[in-house]
Amino acid sequence: MRTALLALALTLLACEGKPPANNTAAAVADPAPPYKGRTLDGQPFDLAALHGTVVLLNVWATWCEPCKAEMPELQALHTRHAADGFTVIGVSADAARLAAEVRRLVGEFHLTYPNVHDPRNVVTQTFKIRGYPTSILIGRDGGVLWRRDGLIEPGDGELAAALATALAAPR
Repeated sequence: MRTALLALALTLLACEGKPPANNTAAAVADPAPPYKGRTLDGQPFDLAALHGTVVLLNVWATWCEPCKAEMPELQALHTRHAADGFTVIGVSADAARLAAEVRRLVGEFHLTYPNVHDPRNVVTQTFKIRGYPTSILIGRDGGVLWRRDGLIEPGDGELAAALATALAAPR
């Protein structure tokens, strides 16, 4: 019973956007694992095809309020840095029955960055997701540079510094 309560508490903390203390660093040499899916418009998605681009992979769910709260900031980052070789990729871990809700939220927030619907929740196992939202910054070489288990707020200095370093790398 205690274990179940602890797991629930950790999940709720992550969904509330309160990141654990050890969530921000990954060794630069750690390559992002392979990940494939389909975008909401039915196009195949392969993370490896974005080699040479800086990617912020954002894993979210329709029922997660912090996920929705950070969407405007993610869209702003995508728009602001697209010309520098940066993209946000959203991945919804919602069940297949919530496909219409996933599409509705993407439209409601006017998200122009690609979104993948992953109803089998492969992304959670692949990236060891502990809660929503989770964002992973991947450098041009495919290495994991930064991770946030929790909410990205507007003007996040930690993300801004990691992003600036990633964008400074040669294309």
